[in-house]
Amino acid sequence: MAWTADITNDPTRNFELYVELLEDDRYRARLRRSAAGELELAFYGGEACQIPWTWLSGIVSRFEQDVPRR
Repeated sequence: MAWTADITNDPTRNFELYVELLEDDRYRARLRRSAAGELELAFYGGEACQIPWTWLSGIVSRFEQDVPRR
């Protein structure tokens, strides 16, 4: 499984830049700024979901600190 990231622009949002996240050349999610300026991770498929990046990165940081790697 190989992940790649492509920077592109969104014509529906005044050509704002965002990052497409692909897994094995399949579009999985996008990383973009919300209207409030926060980074969001928006997943494709199923019900739409946007997760604020600041919150998510805090969860990831705490998980990495509190749960030892095997």
